[in-house]
Amino acid sequence: MKTKKVLFSLVMAIILLAQCAVFPALAANTTPDLPRYNNTLTVSCKASVSSAGVITIKNKFTGISGVTTGATIETYIEKRVLGLFWSRVDIGQPNNTWVDAVSGTSYSGSHTFQLASSGTYRVTASFTIRGSGGAADEITKTVTTTY
Repeated sequence: MKTKKVLFSLVMAIILLAQCAVFPALAANTTPDLPRYNNTLTVSCKASVSSAGVITIKNKFTGISGVTTGATIETYIEKRVLGLFWSRVDIGQPNNTWVDAVSGTSYSGSHTFQLASSGTYRVTASFTIRGSGGAADEITKTVTTTY
């Protein structure tokens, strides 16, 4: 009986020591790895709606000096329908998409549009950022807003 207690205590001590060694190592790497791109440092898409129903979309990217050569940004708006589906909003552009062709290392631009009715809207901006750092970076940002 005494041998079982000693063996149990020994096993518990080993488990306790193993946890003390493993958990601090796991806690040291709690920040997620950020994606790394060939030609891009940062990308953002923000959307806001005024009380009058005008949506303002601000797209921005920062490339790598001496590497990034340009970008194409395609932006569109969708409205939630029946609480389940998304329907593309007619913004009067081909394919209901704004297309910005940009040269250079960075870009900051915006689009505005008068929304026809209240609801939940989703803005999607697809960035294709080119440069000498490798294949073009394909980055999509999506934001949702309510009017």
